[in-house]
Amino acid sequence: MDALEETEEDEQRVEEKLGGLAVSDDLQDVETKVPVEQDCLPKHSVDMSQLPSSYKTNSPKEKQLLHIADNFLRQYIHLCPNRKPLFLHPVNECGVEKFVSTTVRPTLLPYTELYDWDGCASFVSDYLVMEPLECPITLPSSLYSPTTTLKHQRGNCFDFSVLLCSMLIGAGYDAYCVQGYATLETCTLDETQELCPLLRKPPEEAGKPKCEPLHGLRVHAWVLVLSGKREVPETFFINPFTGNRHNTTDKRFLGIESVWNHRNYWVNMQDCRHGCKDLIFDLGDAVHWEIMLSESNPLQLLPEEEEELFDSDTEREKRMSFDVPPSWVAPIRIPPRQFETRYCQGKKVTLYNKAKLKKWAPYLNGNGLVQRLTIYAGPDYTDVVEVREWFENREDILVRREVNKQTQLTTDYFSKGHSFCLKAHTYTLLEPKTGHTMEFYNEARVDGLQKRVETASEMTEYFMGRDDFLYLRHVDFGKQGDETQRIDMNSKPIRQIKECFHRNPEKPADEDVAECIFLITEEYIHLTYHLKDKYITASKKLFHKLPERASKEHEVFMTPDTCITYQAGSFEKGKSLFHLYNLLKDLTAKEKRVKEQVRQSEAEVLTILKIRQTEEADIKLSVSIYNRDRNEERRRHHEAMESTVKDELLGQKKQDLDYLAPFLIQNGCRDKLNQKQALCVRDDCLTDFKHHLTYKINLIQARLEKAVEELQKRHLWFQENKNQLNTKEKNDYLSSCSESMFHINVLEQRLNREKQMAPQKYLALEDKLCMDPRIAEHLGYI
Repeated sequence: MDALEETEEDEQRVEEKLGGLAVSDDLQDVETKVPVEQDCLPKHSVDMSQLPSSYKTNSPKEKQLLHIADNFLRQYIHLCPNRKPLFLHPVNECGVEKFVSTTVRPTLLPYTELYDWDGCASFVSDYLVMEPLECPITLPSSLYSPTTTLKHQRGNCFDFSVLLCSMLIGAGYDAYCVQGYATLETCTLDETQELCPLLRKPPEEAGKPKCEPLHGLRVHAWVLVLSGKREVPETFFINPFTGNRHNTTDKRFLGIESVWNHRNYWVNMQDCRHGCKDLIFDLGDAVHWEIMLSESNPLQLLPEEEEELFDSDTEREKRMSFDVPPSWVAPIRIPPRQFETRYCQGKKVTLYNKAKLKKWAPYLNGNGLVQRLTIYAGPDYTDVVEVREWFENREDILVRREVNKQTQLTTDYFSKGHSFCLKAHTYTLLEPKTGHTMEFYNEARVDGLQKRVETASEMTEYFMGRDDFLYLRHVDFGKQGDETQRIDMNSKPIRQIKECFHRNPEKPADEDVAECIFLITEEYIHLTYHLKDKYITASKKLFHKLPERASKEHEVFMTPDTCITYQAGSFEKGKSLFHLYNLLKDLTAKEKRVKEQVRQSEAEVLTILKIRQTEEADIKLSVSIYNRDRNEERRRHHEAMESTVKDELLGQKKQDLDYLAPFLIQNGCRDKLNQKQALCVRDDCLTDFKHHLTYKINLIQARLEKAVEELQKRHLWFQENKNQLNTKEKNDYLSSCSESMFHINVLEQRLNREKQMAPQKYLALEDKLCMDPRIAEHLGYI
């Protein structure tokens, strides 16, 4: 740890420079600091009267642990006099020293978003407001409980890390808090040189970091997740300020002093002059990691002749066989409303390289806006290039909007369920004749329409999965003054319609139409067929429609000049006039149908625009029927039902079944009980209830053992077959293991709860029986 050491002269030089750095550190990321609301109190404002006694005192076992930690610290200082101090037992919010491992409280919160590491990390980084350390190169003097951190919704890097580590361990990860050193940008949550994760490609490469006089000295805390549990394939870091995952070789992290979880504490004995890239994270390796509490094979931290000065045989045995006491922290709980609100004051702003990201809680904005990414041309955040917005809970199912400030084009994206199966809509204005590009969920449309591009002079439609193999239709419109092809005043005159078709393998190539063009104003129909194998030209036909004869049958003149045919690779005479006549007749009917379809497409565009104008003029947000806080109608209905049920229960109170009835019948009791009968009824009732509690615990235990056995079998099968599995099968295996771990955790919690509550339930029934008038009179209670 030579790179992490400094002399007294270096410390004095650093302290002199800190005064000049304080202002710049505060101003470098102004917009990431959200104004503090009333609930976000300063760290020193803690109401200790509301805290449990475990926060204010130490149990005998905790005092013993503190004694062991002090002894361990003396040995560490003696062996490593030039190393920085260890973060072992800072004071908590009540001024009481607590060992850091007991501040970690493993917790699995009841939200599906928090069952995976990325959901936990994202929540912590969003929910808490970052507070920098009082001195960037020294450890904090205190470490608050995760419950207080959540209540005040703010904290430093150590508070962030302890909360995140508690959630990750509760979710089944092998996670640890890390005391170490990091870069200026990492310690101060300065992401102005980082590319926003929502941007696929940066406009330019990020600039080089500025020279940093405290490089390698800035204290930081983050989370280490080891591989193994929850099928984590590779060890990685999590920066709790951002919630981002980093490789252990990332240059942001410059060194590690120690790591800890809820069970133990490890000191890093490896050289960090080159950062963390060469560190070995096998915590069982006694050469690279010194463990504080161990049950076997302890590494002697000091030479034997010197160890006697600090650690007697009795003390050493205590340290090596001591178990960390349970966490003193109260259960971590996050109410649903606070979990939904997420950010302090319901919003958060983060600056990135030439980008600004704003986030809001759902329902905070009337238009359903929950996130906005603004992209700028330069680092001064003034010239806007593009704006991207994300929405939730909108009745028009709009989920995203992109606005290009240079082209003035707006693109709206919709989830599935729109009345016209609309997927995306690009426009400048929600007005006709301004140009529109609409994309659709083609699998939900009967016509298979995937995309429609319309301008004032043309319209192009793209199709997928049609039985007639049509994949494109292009329409050219005439000028507004051309009245020859207009049906009504609102429609545009059609000059030409072109349709393109994929190859139909059931037809010969020279009979399978590839392109059909209806030249409506010129009265021509042009057919181009698919290429035959080994040919470079395709067969073609050009029909010139002639006026019909004024006869009873309305026959059509059909002469050799009416149709011009080119048959690729054949010198034989073309099709007969009768065949060409029937083909022209079919094409004429088809032209009429296609024109009607074009008019329907025009009408659909106008209808969609009208609907979108109405939706944007009156934006409405949808509320789940299960959300009683926001669904007023649902809340009133639920309250009315509760009132009705309460009245019914009051009316049936006298008719409730007697809980002693089965035992009265069993003992042949009808009228008043004598003392012997009363005691028999009481004992039978308690025995039956005890059997019921035992059966319930055994049932949960059996289910837990079965779930663990199935998971072990699945893991063994994977180890035997992993080299033969494809990516999908591996992902399915990981997903099933995650679900099994969650199921096992739930069963474990239920089993522990039942074991804890069983004696209380038994005593409660015993008290109830003693107060029952039929039994109490024989026991001397009344």
